[in-house]
Amino acid sequence: MATVILNMILIIVLRICDVSLATTRTILLTKGKSNIAALIGFFEVIVYMKVLGDVVSQLDKWWYLLAYATGFSLGNLIGAKLEHRLAFGDAQMRLIIREEYRYIVDELREKGFGVTVFKGEGREGERLMVLITLKRKRVKEVYDYIKEKDINVFVSVNDITSYSGGVMHPRAVNPNNRV
Repeated sequence: MATVILNMILIIVLRICDVSLATTRTILLTKGKSNIAALIGFFEVIVYMKVLGDVVSQLDKWWYLLAYATGFSLGNLIGAKLEHRLAFGDAQMRLIIREEYRYIVDELREKGFGVTVFKGEGREGERLMVLITLKRKRVKEVYDYIKEKDINVFVSVNDITSYSGGVMHPRAVNPNNRV
């Protein structure tokens, strides 16, 4: 019985590993980092084939299949959390603010963000749309700034795969100024 439980735990752990690797690899591919994705894919397949072989060779034991499915589900959850923590790539934030909050444009620029401002009109009058292109790792920093200033703002965030041109302060690209 102890061997069965240890095998189930091993299957779950290996599935968590290979699915988390698959999630990370997929995201790296969408971010244009194919060399790193290929390396991760190499290890992903080794782990996947090991665990799949263990389960397929013992299909008469349904509890191994249950462990396999559990590891897959947990691997998706953990892989998504891992990707969120790593925050690969770039994003664009759109802030829609009232004119009275215009001062945040200069403050965001002082923090090293590339900021562009457009005038627009909302249901309740003139508004400013503030576009910020930044590393995804810094999105929380802008949210924290907005919360700290207690600004009434509409915020949307989208991942972007590429951009070129514009004026970007080096801190906006790499907050630690390291290459």
